[in-house]
Amino acid sequence: MAGISIAVRALMALSGVVGLTMFILANFYLSRRPGLKLTTALLQIGVNCFVFCSWLNGFVQATPGTLVRLVALVGFIVPCCMVSITVVRVVVPELIRRAKVSNSS
Repeated sequence: MAGISIAVRALMALSGVVGLTMFILANFYLSRRPGLKLTTALLQIGVNCFVFCSWLNGFVQATPGTLVRLVALVGFIVPCCMVSITVVRVVVPELIRRAKVSNSS
């Protein structure tokens, strides 16, 4: 890849796989387990912060005007979208549910 070091490429690949896996777990797979939903969602948000930073580093190191830089740009925009989806689909409803449960007690 144009100008991106091997260590940054490895971090980009690893973070992308882990970020996508955590997104799928938080939003789809663990949706029926209420005790794990919020924990997994918060872990996914933390992991996607790491994904954002590693892909941003790749974007900064990439040669301007190349396809590699465009891919890195998409790579650090996608985690922001994934975090937004998780907040709307998992975190806010779970916090509302917990607030209703504590108020009814």
